[in-house]
Amino acid sequence: MSEIALFPTTSHLLPDGHVELLLCEERHLRMLKQSLAGERGFAVCMLNEADVNSEIKKIPAIATQCQVINFDALEGGLLSIQVEGVQKVRLLSVSVEDDDLLCAQFAPYPNWPPHPLKTGDKELADKLHLFFQSMPEIGALYPIPQWDDLTWVCQRWIEVLPLEVHYKQLLITQTTPKLTARFLHKLFNAD
Repeated sequence: MSEIALFPTTSHLLPDGHVELLLCEERHLRMLKQSLAGERGFAVCMLNEADVNSEIKKIPAIATQCQVINFDALEGGLLSIQVEGVQKVRLLSVSVEDDDLLCAQFAPYPNWPPHPLKTGDKELADKLHLFFQSMPEIGALYPIPQWDDLTWVCQRWIEVLPLEVHYKQLLITQTTPKLTARFLHKLFNAD
């Protein structure tokens, strides 16, 4: 069992995913410094948009450990960091440190293995490609998209679809992306 710092956000992140995070609080700057110094990693954990202004009573069990791939200092002491999801983790217990930084005991949770995109699933990659074109700020995060990998395509959809956190958690706790692919096919072909 190991300890990890947590960054709760409504921006969802899964392995091989990229997201930009804005750090403005001392606790999160400390989290970043500890991570860059190799003292303690951090994970992005899902937060319902409806829960943003309320006390966090329950952090979902599965989060994603990440690594910093870019950063930019902004005006007013803000720091923008781009992170990449590396490994899903199961949070075993969550605690709050003196400066209100959340941390957790965790264990690695299996990532989905790569799955070749079959002809019947090409629609999922094509629609994601269109989505990235319509949302260039998200598409720009992926200079080398993996359109031929069903795992990569399904994880990107889970990140961007406006689903409640407990549904996303249900999908990501599966052992493969197959349930997510079936869900997406039904969603895109619903009359």
